[in-house]
Amino acid sequence: MPAPDDDHVTLWRELRSWPRTVQYGAAGLALAMIGATFALAPLHSPDFPGRSAWPEGELPQHVESEPTTDTPEAASDLPAGISLYGGEPDWVAENDEDTAQIAHIDQGELHRTDGKLELQKDGTVVWSYTWEEFGPEIGIGEDVVVISKSPDDFTDDDYEWPGREDTVALDLDTGEEVWHDQEASFVSVFSDAVLMTECTGKQENHIGDCTLYARHPTDLRTLWSVPTYASAQAETGSSWTGTPLPERLLVASYPTGHSSRTVTVYEHGRALTSVATHGKTTLAGDTLVVYDDYDDNPADGCTASLAGHRFGQTDPAWQIEAMTRKTADYTYCGSLPASGEVDGKLPLTIDGVPSIVDLETGESIFEALTEGQALAIDPEATTLIVLDWDAGEDTLAAYDTATGTERWRASTAFGSGDRATVIGSTLWLYGDAGMWGWSSYTVYAYDLATGEGVALPGTVAYFLPGQIVTDTGDYDETILKAWPADLW
Repeated sequence: MPAPDDDHVTLWRELRSWPRTVQYGAAGLALAMIGATFALAPLHSPDFPGRSAWPEGELPQHVESEPTTDTPEAASDLPAGISLYGGEPDWVAENDEDTAQIAHIDQGELHRTDGKLELQKDGTVVWSYTWEEFGPEIGIGEDVVVISKSPDDFTDDDYEWPGREDTVALDLDTGEEVWHDQEASFVSVFSDAVLMTECTGKQENHIGDCTLYARHPTDLRTLWSVPTYASAQAETGSSWTGTPLPERLLVASYPTGHSSRTVTVYEHGRALTSVATHGKTTLAGDTLVVYDDYDDNPADGCTASLAGHRFGQTDPAWQIEAMTRKTADYTYCGSLPASGEVDGKLPLTIDGVPSIVDLETGESIFEALTEGQALAIDPEATTLIVLDWDAGEDTLAAYDTATGTERWRASTAFGSGDRATVIGSTLWLYGDAGMWGWSSYTVYAYDLATGEGVALPGTVAYFLPGQIVTDTGDYDETILKAWPADLW
């Protein structure tokens, strides 16, 4: 299963598709919520006794508690059979800037923080680039790094949908400007192409008001172009450290503004299919899968809706309802633990049964002989990982999809909003520490062949090619540690 996109990059990509006034309002609200969270946490963090200790008809009194940490400091804090990882990190970096990210490239260390990008080598800053706007699109393409943001002199009075970005390419060796563009309304950066939309007219649901260009990252020569709607941007994610443009590309366009959304599949600039939707999307062969795993009413069960749209067909070829888990206090619903397909297959829970669904047909091709939640499958779809809700201690189980037999069991701690990712022979289970809420933060790795498990310190910050990066610092101090993404 492919490594997930960095949460910050995904969030900003979505936010940047909204009008500027909405962007600033949402960003301000987010910062206020985060500030309130950290301000209130020390003031209101009671530790209530167990329900069995309450006198009948009374509420528990406030009990002062000692500060705790989300990261296990000793083996006794871990689930049974799980040990602390004994290997050394590939690299460690400390930074007092929040949301810092570091990538090791041929030229040195590329440091990305909120407002600055700089190249360091042997502890010395080679070059730096700063900006004032939040959430720029950044990506490495061949020998340049491309940065796309709102113009520094932007004001609300200047804005007209879909707006234009200030995009610059810097030489990775020197930091000098290679090219500069101020015509594109939205920019997505891949290692071998920069997607740019240039618009004219009012974009009132007329195709051709805008043109989507795929251009070479080093010199902006056009690789291909296609007429599209306003504010078209790539839905297919790309790591800021550089990911090639996929052969089949998901592109979202907004025919009448940010409230409308159409997702189109392009292959070398040729449209294969389009679906009007506000749901999330993924590809499985010749099928565009649309899904919505947000459910705000756990009272009637937590579900995710999925539909498969075959190329060339108007109506969905199939529709299914998958189950997600409620939180421990039964107040919220979690999301799908894995949403990236593997060879056209996706682990889903259907009617309480962990299953593997063929996304071309919408049919279950394997069902585990237990109730629980489907978490992940290996790259060959020969193993289904299941969370067995009623198994007691050893809740994590692996099933052979050819024989249906159980391969191994292990202990784990997995919340309703946690994530599951398979990289090579390693299963990663970790908390979803997104901007809009908090979850468990412990990072566990399991050998897909044996079930042997280890824990890493900190929270998952982001994934790099061949590495998983954790943050072991406090919320106002970043201590990044990179580990091998495949431990077995």
